[in-house]
Amino acid sequence: MPPQKFDQTLSRFGLERLTNGLDLQLTPSGDIALTRDGDLQLGNRSTNGLFRFIERWRQSESAITELFTPMAREAIKFNNLSRSRERGEYPTLSLNPQAYHETTDSIIEAQLVASTLAGSIAVISNNLLQRLKQDIDASNEEWRHAEPIFSGFSLGEIFAAAASNFRHYDEWASTQSPTKQQQISMNVICGILNVPVQTEKGFPTIRTNKCESILMLISEGNIETLHQLTVKYAKSLAKYK
Repeated sequence: MPPQKFDQTLSRFGLERLTNGLDLQLTPSGDIALTRDGDLQLGNRSTNGLFRFIERWRQSESAITELFTPMAREAIKFNNLSRSRERGEYPTLSLNPQAYHETTDSIIEAQLVASTLAGSIAVISNNLLQRLKQDIDASNEEWRHAEPIFSGFSLGEIFAAAASNFRHYDEWASTQSPTKQQQISMNVICGILNVPVQTEKGFPTIRTNKCESILMLISEGNIETLHQLTVKYAKSLAKYK
């Protein structure tokens, strides 16, 4: 689907006043001010950064939505099949081995599809927010404390940890002593999912792709909720009032 128009996007997220500050800026020497990557700077650093974020997010919305819909469907399927098996419901291995193994294949497939699509969303969203962080020169402390907050972690931290999990979960599966960077991401994911950081044998708990669990939890399975949360965090990080 085509991107939503810029003015409609501003109205949707309560950003109408953003356009008031989008003027060309001058450097102390009188030259036209440019962004760190050579674009014209429109407004102060915060206004320009949020404007650029909205433009990039607007172009990415349809891709995120197209990924989210089948992700949510497969995540629900995975949860339903897994819980049914945990309850010992039919088909059972002893009564119908073929049906049991077919269900096992369906469980694995649903989890793989859901986690892969969710991981893609996490990477897209993290890239958008990381670029905003650089554009406005936000500190790590501001990144951690911008709202919304889930279980003590900001949405920026959550997307960064989920994106890292998606890219590196195979590495995580084979490590007993996580690196400092791995530990940071694992701590966030374990905090969000309310699981211990280490197993009883001392291995990291997060050894698979958990992106679908993370996205379903924070969005409550609703794509518009995810969009609203993402833009709310961007506004908070840019200190838009």
